[in-house]
Amino acid sequence: MADQGRRIMRIPLPVSLIREMDAVIIDGVGGYSTRAEFIVDAIHERILELTIEEVEDAGPPPAPRRGTPGKPRSPDTMASQPPSDPGTLATMGMTELAPREAGFSLSPADDLSRPESEALFGLHNRDYPSLWALSRLAEMANEEPIPVTDYQSRVLQEAWDFGKRLLAIEKSTGSKCTALFPTNPDKRQSAEARFGMFAIGTFRISADNTIITSGPLFEWRTVGLSGSIDRPRISLTPSGWQLLAGLTGLSVGEPHPTASAVAFLTHLHEHAPSDKRGFTEILRAIGPDGATRQNVLKYAATQWPDWTKNMVSTNAAGYIARAREWGLVEPKQSKSRYHLTPFGVEQLMGGKK
Repeated sequence: MADQGRRIMRIPLPVSLIREMDAVIIDGVGGYSTRAEFIVDAIHERILELTIEEVEDAGPPPAPRRGTPGKPRSPDTMASQPPSDPGTLATMGMTELAPREAGFSLSPADDLSRPESEALFGLHNRDYPSLWALSRLAEMANEEPIPVTDYQSRVLQEAWDFGKRLLAIEKSTGSKCTALFPTNPDKRQSAEARFGMFAIGTFRISADNTIITSGPLFEWRTVGLSGSIDRPRISLTPSGWQLLAGLTGLSVGEPHPTASAVAFLTHLHEHAPSDKRGFTEILRAIGPDGATRQNVLKYAATQWPDWTKNMVSTNAAGYIARAREWGLVEPKQSKSRYHLTPFGVEQLMGGKK
C-alpha cells in the first residue's frame, strides 16, 4: 500500500542545478544520501525562512558603516579577522581563533540580560560563527562595554569580509565553511538578519522592563548587557573569557578537535543546560546502533512536545549539523542512517560532561 503521507510530484529542474546537487551528495557534504532527502531539507528550510514570525528587537542593527572608528587591530588578532584585500591568499589557518588575555568582564550582578534558557533554534546550525563573533567582541570590548549597536555594525562588516575569505577557502578545499556567514550581497538584508539573529542573538524589552535575550552568545552566558535598558552596552562575562581561552586555535575546519569539543560541551553543561540537552537528546535519538532521519524526528517530537512538526525537523537538523561539527556524529550517513563517532558514543555513555 502506498504511503498515505507522501505524494509523487514531477517538477522540471535545470540540468545544471541537478548536477550541482548530485555533486554535493556524492561528496558527502551535509550527510545526504539521496536526492529526495536533499530536496525535502531544502524545502523545509525555505518554508521556515519565509514564514518565521518577526522577532521584536529592542535595537535592530543599523546598516553597516565602513570605517567605523575603533582600536587598531594588533598582530595577534589577524588570524581571527583576515584582511579584506581580495588578493590575499586565504588559508584554513587564517580562521583560527587567536589567543586572548582576559579583559573587561561583566559581573552577574550588573548583567541586565535574562536568557530564555531554551534549546537553540535550528537555523543556528554551526557554532564556529558564534565563537568567531564572540572573539571579535573580546577585542572590541576589551577595556569596557560598548553600545550594542556599535558591536552589531562593526561585526557585520567584518563578517562580510571574513565571508569572502571563507568562500575562497571553499573553492580551494571543497569544504563547506560559510554556513551562517553573510556572503550574498544580492540578499544583504536577509543575510545580515540571519547572521545577527542566529549566530549572535537578539533581545527585547518585556512588559516589566526586563531585557529578555535569545540566541547563542546570550544563551551560553558568554556575553551580557549593562548600562541603561534603552541604550544597553555589551561585553563578555567571566565564563565567556574562559570559553575563548579553552578554544584558542579553533578553526572553521570540521570536525573540531576533541579537546575543543570537550571544552565547549563542558561549558554548555555548566552554563547553558537547555542547549546542552539538545546535543544529549540527539545522541540518544541516534544511539550506538544509528538511526534514520524519521527515527530521530520521532524521538525529538516526544522530547519537545510543544514544538511544531516544522520546528522538530529544523531543530533536529540544526543539532545534527552542530554534532557533526564537534565530531559527535559521523559526517556521512550510511544506508540512510546517522551514526555516532566513537567520541559521540563516549558522550552518550556518560563521558566527560
